[in-house]
Amino acid sequence: MLEAVWIGFAFSLGLVVRAIGLPPLVGYLLAGFVISATASDLNLPPEGPSIIHHVAHLGVLLLLFTVGLKLNVRSLGKPEVLGGSTLHFVLSIVLTLPAVLFIFDVSWYQALMLAVALAFSSTVLAAKVLEGKREIRAFHGRVAIGILIMQDLLALLVMSLANGTTPSPWALLVFALPLLRPLLYKLLDASGHEDLLILFGLMLALVIGGQGFELVGLSSELGALVFGAMLAKHPRAGELSKSLWSIKEFFLVGFFLQIGIDGLPDANAWLFAGVMSLLLPLKALLFFSAAYPV
Repeated sequence: MLEAVWIGFAFSLGLVVRAIGLPPLVGYLLAGFVISATASDLNLPPEGPSIIHHVAHLGVLLLLFTVGLKLNVRSLGKPEVLGGSTLHFVLSIVLTLPAVLFIFDVSWYQALMLAVALAFSSTVLAAKVLEGKREIRAFHGRVAIGILIMQDLLALLVMSLANGTTPSPWALLVFALPLLRPLLYKLLDASGHEDLLILFGLMLALVIGGQGFELVGLSSELGALVFGAMLAKHPRAGELSKSLWSIKEFFLVGFFLQIGIDGLPDANAWLFAGVMSLLLPLKALLFFSAAYPV
């Protein structure tokens, strides 16, 4: 029943918004809102949202793994990436902190944490849009992905400090992962061109990269991205990415459904979203200046 509901709503509303010239993902978001509003009438099982959240997580891991397959790691050290990510992070906090304090009744520390959270962009949404337009390998696409990855690393650091937790000492083994590249290359060559190739990609993205990084206290999303990047220079990296494309797209529908299922924002959230929208031109200017410095 659950599968029929979320697939049916997602397809129907995705088709409708596509007909009026909007991306299907907008329809998936609306489908999530509809499911959330009608869950009791449809007699959906209480574990339904958790199932969709799990599907969404798998979709995110697969997306970041395929992004890693197209990533040039050296681009992360370029001035436009380091400067753009740092400048955007600092200025976003400075500009959003007063708005958070004005709209919400929170302490300075809570306001700072909210401002920090709002300084990060959605890697999933941006990568999805760039991939859909086939611009992920373009110069601006590479710069954007590089900035987003730097933001993800900053987010990992901030969350660790905010939670008072630190990764396991075993996390240091991550620095030895490049030594595994020859073995991964041989496994990719031995996987052929059919089902074994797909299983190999799923194993790296979801099990070794995703679950493996979580076991040592690191982000599973970072793990999927890292293992994808380790195969980026292999001649069959593009073939591996294409083999996972349909599975990734299906699971990613769950990501957008999950946002809608979490419920509609309240009046304060709508007001805050409106205030934040006024800052969008500035954010665009920051990213453009980073990609095309004078």
